[in-house]
Amino acid sequence: MSVSAPARFSLRIPETWFEFDVWRAVRTGDLSRMVDRRLVDLPELRPYRSAILRGLRQLAEDAERRGAVYCAAAADQVGEDGTLLASLMVFSTEGMPEPGLNTVAAIAAQVSTVPRSDSSPDWREVAIIDLAAGRAVRVRGVSTTTSPDGSEALSVVSMHTLIPIPGADGVLDVVLTSPQLSLCDGLLDLFDAISATLSWEEGPPTR
Repeated sequence: MSVSAPARFSLRIPETWFEFDVWRAVRTGDLSRMVDRRLVDLPELRPYRSAILRGLRQLAEDAERRGAVYCAAAADQVGEDGTLLASLMVFSTEGMPEPGLNTVAAIAAQVSTVPRSDSSPDWREVAIIDLAAGRAVRVRGVSTTTSPDGSEALSVVSMHTLIPIPGADGVLDVVLTSPQLSLCDGLLDLFDAISATLSWEEGPPTR
């Protein structure tokens, strides 16, 4: 799916993921229709329709509140009893006022690492990587956040891929997250594969 932003980009996600227009998802019946179409192909998920729809609506509301320009989510059946839950949001930021702070090296220097520790599940690794779309900063790890209603602390696996937007001062941030810490290594491999498909598209943005 191509997304309007200061630069146009595309990402390839697994075919079983849900992807949607953030604005329409919170204002129309698009999500319900999308879920129903998917359940035709995946009848094993039909008992979870209400939970999937509720989760996608919450995700869409959170994406709009945070200003995401693109959103997608996974609710895939894994084996006989498990479900893979993960989300993808893309943010287009203006970057720092000083252009020199929007380079890959400068962005990486602004993000601190958190070493792994037996006393806490939280950790963070920061690296500079090369993608087909260009050099980028990769931030991955486990972090503890507060649930949307503030009732509990949640630990999530996350991966940020931050890349300067060609011909502009802004930075694109591709964010993939999942609450399933037990699948951490596999999730990070999946997140890496999705982020690696990022590509820039020529031509002016469309509205």
